[in-house]
Amino acid sequence: MTERMETPRMRLGRRSEQLARRFLRSQGYAVEETNVRFPVGELDIVAREGQTLCFVEVRSTTSAAWGGGLASVDGRKRRRIVQAARWYLSRRPLPPEIRFDVLAIEYRDGAEPAVELVRGAFDADG
Repeated sequence: MTERMETPRMRLGRRSEQLARRFLRSQGYAVEETNVRFPVGELDIVAREGQTLCFVEVRSTTSAAWGGGLASVDGRKRRRIVQAARWYLSRRPLPPEIRFDVLAIEYRDGAEPAVELVRGAFDADG
């Protein structure tokens, strides 16, 4: 069996998801699951904020070029997240409220990462 080498991008993603979980907890979210995979896509973080079930997409970047992490959640990406959320919900009782959030992390040379959380960044209709 061969071990898979962790690339710098994979390390950045793992670091970003750890930071995202800590940040969400500091904002009152209860993180329930991470990296939930389905044939149609992946959910980075599934969490609750009060009675609201939140599907949180984590985006990280080392540059603000091309609009940064928030701009990278385009229509195609949103559709994949919504499809994965539908798979997730089809296997559980429906919560009172559902929301799609995006947490963007920008790493800057020598500075603390900038974290931006957008609650309700998009809905299931796009």
